[in-house]
Amino acid sequence: MKHYFFILIFFISFCFQAQNKRVDSVAIAILDRMTDIIGDLNSCSFQLERSLDVKNEFGWEKKYSIDEVYLQAPNKMLVEIEENQDHRGYWYNGELLVYYSFKENNYSVLEAPSTIIDMIDGIHQNFGIEFPAADIFYPEFTKDLMVEYDNIIYLGEKEIDGQVCYHIMAVDKNINLQLWISNSSYMLPKKMVVINKDENNKQYEVTFKNWQLNQEIPSTLFDFTPPPNAKNISIMIKS
Repeated sequence: MKHYFFILIFFISFCFQAQNKRVDSVAIAILDRMTDIIGDLNSCSFQLERSLDVKNEFGWEKKYSIDEVYLQAPNKMLVEIEENQDHRGYWYNGELLVYYSFKENNYSVLEAPSTIIDMIDGIHQNFGIEFPAADIFYPEFTKDLMVEYDNIIYLGEKEIDGQVCYHIMAVDKNINLQLWISNSSYMLPKKMVVINKDENNKQYEVTFKNWQLNQEIPSTLFDFTPPPNAKNISIMIKS
């Protein structure tokens, strides 16, 4: 089915060019398809391997992290992050978001909105907490790219870790964002790279691995139980 879909798209593809913007219809069709599939999932889990450029006295230093992510629509999430000798987790059950530091053995409980997307937005706005690669789960992901970037271009098929992927680039004067989406029935994201041109090409890279779709996830996984001797601390709202 996917092959017939893209054969049709390639035959009718064209580029919209207005006000010095280039938006490739093939890229938009691929992004829309990915977003629709992700939006229809009841649950999923995956692993993120991330790298971020951090400045030291000699230049950019690569720092790596690994995240385990579990999502159950519309209002449950667990993210466990191992990053630069820091180990922390976030549990969200539709009412509360709990942050826990494995290293410090302390936690904080925050009231949260009733859906995953609203929770991510609200917690980021109020507390500055970011959830890695969350953008791809937004229903308006494609539209947001079209608003924010001057050019969205389809660069053809590329192979990532043995998987043939559709390669898409979104570019404006400050950011070069590249996304590789698997050429498979589910068309899930495989890799994303963000290059900050206004910060001497600082790079942020995410690789998605071990996707599991629509599996049964026990609801208790998203409820946090404090370990022995864990301390309840407060997180201040951003001023």
